[in-house]
Amino acid sequence: MHLNNVPPRFEAYAAMYPGLALCRVTLQEKGQYRLISAAGTQQAQVSGRFQYDVKTVSDYPAVGDYVMADLNSGDMAIIHAVLPRSSEFLRKAAGTSKSEQVVAANVDTVFLCMALNNDFNTRRLERYLAVAWDSGATPVILLTKTDLCDDLPARISEAESIAAGVEIIATSALEEDGCRAVAPYLGA
Repeated sequence: MHLNNVPPRFEAYAAMYPGLALCRVTLQEKGQYRLISAAGTQQAQVSGRFQYDVKTVSDYPAVGDYVMADLNSGDMAIIHAVLPRSSEFLRKAAGTSKSEQVVAANVDTVFLCMALNNDFNTRRLERYLAVAWDSGATPVILLTKTDLCDDLPARISEAESIAAGVEIIATSALEEDGCRAVAPYLGA
């Protein structure tokens, strides 16, 4: 697996770090990272200098971040910089501090999935929309289980009433239409 389809702005940032490789974080767990680059995948950790310069928990790399790393430092790559994010999903960091932690970064589109059975809830969908818009990503509402819905037009109307300008896709796993409807968002 290799890093493909890097947005041009990240390649431009990468040019400012000669000698380091442009990578993307695919996994983050307890100070350890998995990176994907033109060379393939590799485990990584942040450099000591990076740790010293960090001001908040949200400055650390997160899944989706583009980073600059030294891939030639043995078994473990060393991350030296996180490139500026185009979007970020935040949550309260663990513990009693009021800091925030980045859960995912550089997400273009977020699918907000809600079943059309007894679990349908417009207030919850409204909260999901707020988080999506705050992240910088574009939300798309995916209403699932249309086969279990008695009044599909009414449910779609309820979703539209709280989601002006947001695309709404209604689908069922029993039909092939859902795959076709989300295909334009998936890319190559």
